[in-house]
Amino acid sequence: MRAILLLLIGAFLLWGCGGSSPGGRVRADGRVLSVSTGGPPNPPATAQIGDASAQTQSDSGVFILNIAPGATQLVVLHPVFPTFTFTFPPVTSDATLGDFWIGPETVTIVGSVIHSQTTAPIPDALVLFAGKRATTNQDGEFTLTGVAYDSKNDFVFQGIMGTVHKSGFLTSQFTANQNPVGGVITLPPILLAPVSDPNPPGPPYNLWGVVTVQGEPPTGTTVTLLDSGTPIRRYTVGSDGRYFLWAVPGTYVLRFEKTGFQTVDVPVTGFDSPDDVIRNDVTLVPN
Repeated sequence: MRAILLLLIGAFLLWGCGGSSPGGRVRADGRVLSVSTGGPPNPPATAQIGDASAQTQSDSGVFILNIAPGATQLVVLHPVFPTFTFTFPPVTSDATLGDFWIGPETVTIVGSVIHSQTTAPIPDALVLFAGKRATTNQDGEFTLTGVAYDSKNDFVFQGIMGTVHKSGFLTSQFTANQNPVGGVITLPPILLAPVSDPNPPGPPYNLWGVVTVQGEPPTGTTVTLLDSGTPIRRYTVGSDGRYFLWAVPGTYVLRFEKTGFQTVDVPVTGFDSPDDVIRNDVTLVPN
């Protein structure tokens, strides 16, 4: 009887702390990143959804939780940064929730989404940025509140890629490169091109590529854009290995780093015009 009781207690603890899924629970995973460094938070954060919580992995920022179906909110606790709250659609089956950014400060981002051909406002478009989400109103306007920011390292923030989604339109990408005024960043209008448009506008990046890591997924690789040795942009690669950066034409170096692998520096060449789109693919090998 005592052995059975101990087994039941162990199963209950595992259930609430992100272990294997017992009946009625679903698995939810994601990644927490620091806007101060572009990598996993150090010290690690605690991710909490409902009654389940787990510490983020120190090398990747990944968390794995077994949660009650229907959950819509993630709370991220950190010993240094303020508490961040994120929302998402109800989780009814195993799901990967994506990346969630935290940092020492927050800003509000406001903007609008318009039709690329007619400039008419587009309502009910989904806007995603740094783990935050909003839906445009009837005037095509949106507001993202409580977005992670670090005024001392804003080049990381400027490398975060946002997306806009709307049925019947091509997904559009955007960055927030404007300085905040009174804690508010105001974006220029974001263009959405209909699927039928033969010449959709290009995405707002001009430096991109694919990272391959020998022996393991590329997730967690950091790509830093250096201007005369000074970092001005940073991007953290996901499971697809792709990175995207925006910069004015110039002479730069791309630095690719992942723990346990050799750092690779790649000069950016031929970047003479704002219309240039430069691709650099790299492969990282173990130390």
